[in-house]
Amino acid sequence: MVGASVAVLLLAGCGKKSAEHPVGQVIAHVGQDEITQQELDNEFRLANVPADKRDDAITKKALLEIVTRKAVARQAVTAKIDREPTIQLDLLRDKEQMLARTLLQRKLSAQVAGLGQADLDQYITNHPTQFANRVIFITDQIEIPPQALTAELGAATKDAKTLAQVEQALAGLKTPSRRSTGALDSASLPPQVLQQLQSNHADDVFFVRTGAGGVFFKITDTQSKPLAGADANNLARQLIAKEKAEALSQQSSADAQNLATYEGDYARIAKEAAKDAPKDAPKDAPPK
Repeated sequence: MVGASVAVLLLAGCGKKSAEHPVGQVIAHVGQDEITQQELDNEFRLANVPADKRDDAITKKALLEIVTRKAVARQAVTAKIDREPTIQLDLLRDKEQMLARTLLQRKLSAQVAGLGQADLDQYITNHPTQFANRVIFITDQIEIPPQALTAELGAATKDAKTLAQVEQALAGLKTPSRRSTGALDSASLPPQVLQQLQSNHADDVFFVRTGAGGVFFKITDTQSKPLAGADANNLARQLIAKEKAEALSQQSSADAQNLATYEGDYARIAKEAAKDAPKDAPKDAPPK
């Protein structure tokens, strides 16, 4: 920490409303660098701190973060780290990502803001498995950590017909696991996965990778849970936004590719990659 060695001056009005400090007004100094009210407000914005929650303690913490960041960054500039080629490339990449992300988000927000009730009703009608015919699959499952997802695990469990056999295989590999019950919502499942689950037999065992590792499971019960009213409208809006975000991303990539030209061997690589790219990317489905 370098905060102890930093002289912070002019911390007037900490915790007071921003109206008393116009945007851009200097509220502190860190050596030769200045901190403005605009920077502090932006710090609150990034931390999702609303105006009515910006008390003295939170303001002090935000100021300390800015002060520390500026002081360490100044040390880095003095050490000429900002002139290193890889650092310059990283800064360029960060800038481009921020600009691209902001533009796509604004385009998406404009599209979602234009949705009316008729759009939501049409989407709900066109997707019955997520709304009128929504079901919850109750599961008996075995959870395993990410480090257990090895080729040996796949070989040991590929012929398992029951969860008991899965447990036996895991025990043989000394793989940590946890047995529990779970639930899968048809409203959030890809169509091919839903179709696979709906056609399952009582003794079918499935496997799916998750952010926390993997899960072996079997369906023990199916419960009908139709979704209507405000809940249906909220979900429809979320799903439409997700689809529009994916469409915007794909269109942006296509537009960029049309603008791009490549030199030397990279022209061959780009041409072959475009030729070999699948028309429709396959989606993940838990194998039986």
